[in-house]
Amino acid sequence: MSDLTREALIDICERAVVPHEKWRDRDTPSAQEGVGKAWAFLRAGCDYTVLTEGSLASDERTIWIKVHHDDFGTRDWGGPGETETFYLPTYSRLESAAGRDWY
Repeated sequence: MSDLTREALIDICERAVVPHEKWRDRDTPSAQEGVGKAWAFLRAGCDYTVLTEGSLASDERTIWIKVHHDDFGTRDWGGPGETETFYLPTYSRLESAAGRDWY
């Protein structure tokens, strides 16, 4: 998992978008929002780490990533920026969903 490239993660984000009419879970809207934010940060070149240990370790269904990005304070007073955690489906999870809601 830790060898997932930026390009692979961007591809997963793009494949993970589910058409609105196929949403089936109450948590799908927030999952889709997270995918969109992760995609934007990855495309922008923000630093990221694939999590492989601990309670948020990636597994055969879910990829957990931490993304570090600048924020308001970074530009105004040199603050440290922000780190956000996102979950993405794995390729196998997307294949199992077959275009349906993977969440």
